[in-house]
Amino acid sequence: MASVKGDLIDRLVDEGARLLVAEGLGGLSLRKVAAAAGVSTMPVYTLFGDKRGLLAAMHREAFRRLGAALAAAGPADDPLQHLGLLGFAYRQSALDGPHLYALMFGQVFAELPADEDGRAAADAAYLPLVDGVRAAQTAGILAEGDPEPVALHLWAVAHGMVSLEINGHLPALGDPADMYAIALNNAIQPFLRM
Repeated sequence: MASVKGDLIDRLVDEGARLLVAEGLGGLSLRKVAAAAGVSTMPVYTLFGDKRGLLAAMHREAFRRLGAALAAAGPADDPLQHLGLLGFAYRQSALDGPHLYALMFGQVFAELPADEDGRAAADAAYLPLVDGVRAAQTAGILAEGDPEPVALHLWAVAHGMVSLEINGHLPALGDPADMYAIALNNAIQPFLRM
């Protein structure tokens, strides 16, 4: 069961992400976040200190949620199936929190780099994919080699498809989930062991 403080932080993070997407960095303030969450400004300042603290917390929480979604995908007996489960967990996490997804990969953190904890959270969310590729290589399903470039390629395809879908730019060629599955399947093909 989540704590009251944890629930409040989640609510503030979600409202902050919505405001950031809707109004941009200049339109984000702790007062607006407090109002949107229906709380006084006191807990917002106590929890985050300032706008930069709120942004850092939003960034960490976004990647924490992504990491939790990937971990919940769980291992599969077949390493290739496991990579597919990770891909669909990535998509579902993005669809469940499009505002946080925009925050993780948007322009804000190019301008305001993540703190050490934020970078660690981002790295931790990426590692399951690298480990999944490594497991598929070890099982002889994928060609041997450094798993990092393969993981990056798979992530780029997943990220591109999800970004197109969230932003309404995915061509109307069929069901988005089916199109995503096809894209993931096509992305892994060059790395399959012949």
